[in-house]
Amino acid sequence: MYLTTMTHRDELFDLALRWLNDDVAPGDGRAITRIFLYESAVSAVVVNLMIDFLNGLFNGPLQLERIRQKQVLRRRLIQYLPQSGERVRQLIGQFERDPEYFFPRLPIDALLVTSADSQLAAIGRIKRLSRVAEKVSFRLVEALFREIQAEARRLAATRAAAAGVSLADLISSEQEMQGDFTAAEATVAGRFRSRNVVIPRAALTINDLLGFKIIGAPELLDQVPALLDQAPGITLVESEKHAGNYNAVNMLVEIKLPKPDELTARLRGFDWSIARRRGLDPAEAKQGFMGYLAQGADTVRMEIILTTYDELMESEFGRSMHELRILRLRQRQNYSGPIAQNAAYLIEYLLALASSPTVEAAELPIKMYGRYLPETIANAKCALYGTEIDGGLLDAFCLNSACLSRFCSAAYSASGLALDGAFA
Repeated sequence: MYLTTMTHRDELFDLALRWLNDDVAPGDGRAITRIFLYESAVSAVVVNLMIDFLNGLFNGPLQLERIRQKQVLRRRLIQYLPQSGERVRQLIGQFERDPEYFFPRLPIDALLVTSADSQLAAIGRIKRLSRVAEKVSFRLVEALFREIQAEARRLAATRAAAAGVSLADLISSEQEMQGDFTAAEATVAGRFRSRNVVIPRAALTINDLLGFKIIGAPELLDQVPALLDQAPGITLVESEKHAGNYNAVNMLVEIKLPKPDELTARLRGFDWSIARRRGLDPAEAKQGFMGYLAQGADTVRMEIILTTYDELMESEFGRSMHELRILRLRQRQNYSGPIAQNAAYLIEYLLALASSPTVEAAELPIKMYGRYLPETIANAKCALYGTEIDGGLLDAFCLNSACLSRFCSAAYSASGLALDGAFA
């Protein structure tokens, strides 16, 4: 994964590519943890730079609220509604009648920005780890699916040659075509076992790990691109206008970071105790921050979306609801086989390790060439936090005679039913 919001994106990409190739090195876990700890501090500066821009745009001061659940965000949008036309009232009515239909307890990490007159100005957000893993998986599969198809065509061509016909004239049964695809899938997966899969950065680039949605009247939004270009340290890289069910302008901006000493000074009050919860020493983490900055890129990228309040309501309550767009995207994937699942599992594990108290990764629990159920990754993630997915439930059914005093009925022992070692 190539996360352009990070200063050490090259280091993280190289490490992730090694992991995809089942190549884990001593110190990888600590390196991942260190990267995400330091980048959380860098992102705090990026957010502050964006708030400074919004202060000028909306004639601040602005009010900020951290929101962790989608239902709370939707309630806030209604609360700060500047005006309500018939369509907006209809959307609110649908929500109030059946809030459970609107993905209420979906976890999010959002920053609600309101103006001095209690008008909604912007929403900042950082993608959840599971969404990052899913996006990386989608990008990886896009690259590998073409290889699987090419290998399947090669196998079909071999069958055609054996039959003495051209590939175009080959008539294949559904079972034969499925066999070609399964064999091709195994061949591509086997390349990861050989540790020789190379994926270009462009194929796994994620630009929207961090983003802001600016909400306002069309005449205000029209000014934003020019104002961004005039803002010190901000460069508008690209802009795309969407029209249809989803109406908004998506922009990619590049932000020039302050020099390492200045950036460190801005974070003088940063609470480094978070490092302890991630298995690192807070004092060492604080001491190493400036050196980390000096070795990384001096620019990062983030997404900015421009939208009106009416279109924001459609994206949260109506025709272009964000969660439904995600579900439709998942349904449209050309390939969802083991390689796709394993990529998502492995990246999700990497990201979970970054936020856990574990800093060692002696062996990867997911191999790109293996087959796993969701319980496997769930259990591996729990282990990073020192817990078990079953929470001890299986102990309640232990038939080991040593467990009689805790769980098993004495009647088992009296009747000779105790089975030493079963489920132990």
